Amino acid sequence: MTEELNLSELFANFVKFISRNSRLLLIIVAIGVVGVIGYQKLKTPYYETKAICMSGISEYERQEQVQDLSQRTAIDLINHLQINIANEDYSALALSLGVDVGVASTIKKIEAEQLYQQDMNEKFYALNKFTILLVVFDNDKIPEIQNSLIYYFEHNQYVMSRYNLYKQSCSDLLEDIAEEMLELSKIRSENISSKFALSSNNTLTGKRKNLSNEIIALAHIRENIKTKEQLKPISFVQNFAKVNQKEDDVLVWTVLAAVLSFIFGLFSALIREIKIK
Repeated sequence: MTEELNLSELFANFVKFISRNSRLLLIIVAIGVVGVIGYQKLKTPYYETKAICMSGISEYERQEQVQDLSQRTAIDLINHLQINIANEDYSALALSLGVDVGVASTIKKIEAEQLYQQDMNEKFYALNKFTILLVVFDNDKIPEIQNSLIYYFEHNQYVMSRYNLYKQSCSDLLEDIAEEMLELSKIRSENISSKFALSSNNTLTGKRKNLSNEIIALAHIRENIKTKEQLKPISFVQNFAKVNQKEDDVLVWTVLAAVLSFIFGLFSALIREIKIK
């Protein structure tokens, strides 16, 4: 009972304290709120957009599709640009992207993140795609920045050395497959005895659907190589969306300013009353 009376008395004193200093509290809160709203309205607006991308770098590196590593190199290359942005080193950023400093300075933030998919066992595994979050001060520069990212990848020494080696190896392998298919066709047409059993059955067999016809199997491998050969250092599955709506944090910052101003007002009122006493 005593504790309840103490709490009741404490609350009553707090209400009286606020009532006595209501004018001061209202002035301080109003100044804080107006200041934040004014800053939010006067500051440079920015726009946020996203794109979906994929990269063939993991294929160039002959990297197995290990969890979290499917697009890791490409993601790291994108996120590396944020170092220049954070340091406001727009000259270096412009050089990397192949754009004017004026365009580079419109980038507020750029961040890449791996995409995942959940299977039936509720386990997440990495896809061969990733997203890029782009925050800019000028939404008219979004298409130019997208093209600059392609430039950035295609002028990276490591990426292009791997890419050129990959293209050459694919070309050599396709030539070898073409020669082998020609030899198999000759053997079959001439009906020459061979230690290899050349089946003419074109069906897919087995749990893994292995092709039992050697020529068809090679053709299947050839088409798979041709498909992978088209993988670029970076490709946009979905371009950056054109956005016209400015990102506005006025409500969040206004509430935060009101709370902090009220707390500051309480301290100010308490100090004032102590001085008066």
